[in-house]
Amino acid sequence: MYCGDETGAVIGDIGSHTSRFGYGGEDCPKVVIPSAAYRHHPTNRSDGKRQKVNQSKYTAPVSLLNLPPDDCFDDDMQQVGFVPIYSLNSNNIHHKPIHDTVDTEAYTALWEYSFHALSVRGRNKHTVGHHHESSSASSTDANNNTTIDHPILSSINPHHGTKHHAQLLEILFESLSTPAAYLCPGATLSSFAFGRQSALVVDIGHSGTTVTPVMDGYTLKFGSVVSDRGGEWLGRCQGRILSCRDLWRDNAPCQEIVPRYITRACKEDNNDQLLHKLKLAKESSFHQWTVHQVMYEMMTGSHVLPLEERGSSLVESLFHTNTTIKNENHGMMEEDDMEEEGQVYVLPDGTRVDVGLSKTGKDLCHLPELLFAESLPECLQSNDTNTTQSPSSLPLHKLVQHSLSQILDTDIRKELLSNIILTGSSSLFPGIDKRLSAELSTLLPNVYKNRVICSKNSVENRYSTWIGGSILSSLGSFQQMWLSRREYEECGAVLGLQKFH
Repeated sequence: MYCGDETGAVIGDIGSHTSRFGYGGEDCPKVVIPSAAYRHHPTNRSDGKRQKVNQSKYTAPVSLLNLPPDDCFDDDMQQVGFVPIYSLNSNNIHHKPIHDTVDTEAYTALWEYSFHALSVRGRNKHTVGHHHESSSASSTDANNNTTIDHPILSSINPHHGTKHHAQLLEILFESLSTPAAYLCPGATLSSFAFGRQSALVVDIGHSGTTVTPVMDGYTLKFGSVVSDRGGEWLGRCQGRILSCRDLWRDNAPCQEIVPRYITRACKEDNNDQLLHKLKLAKESSFHQWTVHQVMYEMMTGSHVLPLEERGSSLVESLFHTNTTIKNENHGMMEEDDMEEEGQVYVLPDGTRVDVGLSKTGKDLCHLPELLFAESLPECLQSNDTNTTQSPSSLPLHKLVQHSLSQILDTDIRKELLSNIILTGSSSLFPGIDKRLSAELSTLLPNVYKNRVICSKNSVENRYSTWIGGSILSSLGSFQQMWLSRREYEECGAVLGLQKFH
């Protein structure tokens, strides 16, 4: 059925924070949205009357700049209908993602919105973008039951398990009515994006870091290890550091991070109903996502310095928030001069954070160093921290070493070390590739020579998984690998997964 080079496949990469969609053969995804959906309640009780909701139960995309729609607030359950695709089981710094829990209806809503945005079911040519009138796509649209003409290639995480993958395959065929599908591990797609069949893929994402060996296009699951240290973990660490009093300018007291949706809502109105919505929103996962958005913008600001190639001993002299020193070289500078030299960072609500004169502020400039910290500083430790390091809490270079220790063949180790691919949104810190290479050189025997490959193009680094899927779906030799609808109906989801291995 699919034996040509041009099949017009739809490529989807749903991550823990953002999701990417587009057509195979293109350079970058056309649709990039948060990996979350709105859950609308069947009635809106804000006025005490029963009302019909025109939208479906789950819609996408979500906006992190404004409050969720009114029908997402459930006063009876005291909840907000904001559903992340992958949930977390803890709110502290040392959290661990629940990889096997995915909201299937929210997952379907993301795909449905991408179909609207890409005009998959429209009459236009598939390479022409389609601007949908509505800001959100309904997952129960009348066109949902129509069969699409495009096969779907979706990335998966090998740690999710067979049950999870079978569930996703059912969504693609049953809910989305695709004629053919293929599920491929994200690490394999990232290695293809960098033009390599064998590589050690280090993916520093939102929920953590994953190190996965790929050999001849197949992931070695026994050598794949996961750490909690990722973008969200860094954001939580930064938020805890920001609680120090000596960071705030104008003698302001310690205060919590105010995301944009709060400042926008307070400018428009300030009645009792709005205050009630804000109270519910602050207790939901929606607030955590918006706070992380502010933290991500700050830790990618111009004040953050590139990582140095020296060892992790630098971390030992940083992040000691109990002491405050005075910058003798700058003295008492005027605020305008400090802003020109990048000494003050302004949060979205207008709060001025001193990142130049205070010791704690200078530590924020070295925040990426925490990825290589052997042990967390005292100010970032929590009560549930164990004295022994588990793989889920290892620094970046130790995590790579732990992954290689699971591979017994020496020749495979050497090949993987010479092709270390650094990818993920949290790998965009300047100098992180040189730092990782230097740490591995001191950690591993001299017979092993490492080479860290990191694209200087931020688009290629962030979307390497999607780009790899775009390349793979365009190959003529790959077209026989699709799982067709007939094969799915004959074998089922579990047996159909065997075709991907």
